[in-house]
Amino acid sequence: MQIRPLAAAMLLAWAAGAWAQPRSAPNGDASRPAAQAPQAAVAAFAAMDTSAQAAWLGAHVRDGSLAGWPDAEVLAMARAMQPDTLARWLRTEVAGLPEYAYRIRRQERVKDHWQRQPSIMDIRYRAAPRQVYARWLKGGAHAGQEILYDETVRKDEVFGHLGGLLGFATLWSALDGPIVRAQSNHTAREFGLQFIVDTLERDGRAYAAAGRGGRFDEARIVTEDGVRMLRLTWDAPAGPPAFYAKRVRLYFDLRHPWVRAEDAWDESGRQLEKIVIENVTRKTWNDQTFDPKNPEYKF
Repeated sequence: MQIRPLAAAMLLAWAAGAWAQPRSAPNGDASRPAAQAPQAAVAAFAAMDTSAQAAWLGAHVRDGSLAGWPDAEVLAMARAMQPDTLARWLRTEVAGLPEYAYRIRRQERVKDHWQRQPSIMDIRYRAAPRQVYARWLKGGAHAGQEILYDETVRKDEVFGHLGGLLGFATLWSALDGPIVRAQSNHTAREFGLQFIVDTLERDGRAYAAAGRGGRFDEARIVTEDGVRMLRLTWDAPAGPPAFYAKRVRLYFDLRHPWVRAEDAWDESGRQLEKIVIENVTRKTWNDQTFDPKNPEYKF
């Protein structure tokens, strides 16, 4: 996958119940959480096909049971996944989340320089038509900057202004132009949790073309910023354009149906990006959300 480091995006998914109450499942459905001890549940999970495993993951993340498992059983479950289970689960979840808001922290290597200060961003997203509003927050790089992307208005351009003293100048610029590329390896179209799933699926196809499954190479339980997470690592045969990056790590806190964090490295072992998805909230946007005349915005 071309290393447009999973930035902007990134994480991490979303059926309606994931944001409110758990969804019910019909009797006999694999998505119905089973009252099993973790060891027995792992054995049952290992015998499932990809579709059933994806449904099982969704149910046990939503009801909170998986987050309560001991480390050893969580790792055993991960290692029992079919190669396409993770992507299938995330695709199912993200299909149920067409509109949402989320906050991320991200750092990237842009033009061969690692950004010393992460950006902190609030993003409003609509999948279809693709519409994105992003604001850079205080405490992070580029504070005060805003952009608005609406494919129904100008598919190949983004509207926005810089932060600080240059914030008064709002203009249209190329979606993939030098202004955008000066700050990120991603365009506004690559913001959104859907991009993470797209990337995972694309890498899966690249692994298959290379003669191996898209299964991760390592699974570990780690704690970062006080959050316990399942960390999965992929070491690809090559970097871009065949694969997203030479090494990719995805982190799951097991309490939410999205990728909590992502890291990527190049062939030389240099980190390319670090993305942390702090929260995701289901929304129903109105006509003002992606209108530059919205009084909340400073265009």
